[in-house]
Amino acid sequence: MELKKVGLVLFLLGFTATTVDATGFNPSSLITQLLPQIEGDSDDNYVKSNTEPCCDNCLCTNSIPPKCQCTDWAEDCHSACKGCICQRIWPPRCRCFDETDTCYDKCTSTSQETAKAHDRYN
Repeated sequence: MELKKVGLVLFLLGFTATTVDATGFNPSSLITQLLPQIEGDSDDNYVKSNTEPCCDNCLCTNSIPPKCQCTDWAEDCHSACKGCICQRIWPPRCRCFDETDTCYDKCTSTSQETAKAHDRYN
């Protein structure tokens, strides 16, 4: 009997910890940072995907072959980055220091997100 009571208490604690307050939806909440937009046919996501390398600000040398480096700061580096350095602040500020022969494609984030990130870190 005691085991049933303990199980019921654990179930109730787990259930109450997972309740959601849907009265004040905030598009910058954790859920929208993890999931892409669902409505509409837009390809834009709430946050940049880090599965493919992309770069909004790329600098290249005039040498042959050129040495290019992305100067974007973000909360994490893309998955292809081999030299990711993050500052120990909150939110994290990371930059990929890899040198490539060409610049990556531009990221598909909205211009407002890029401006906010630029303002936050500069």
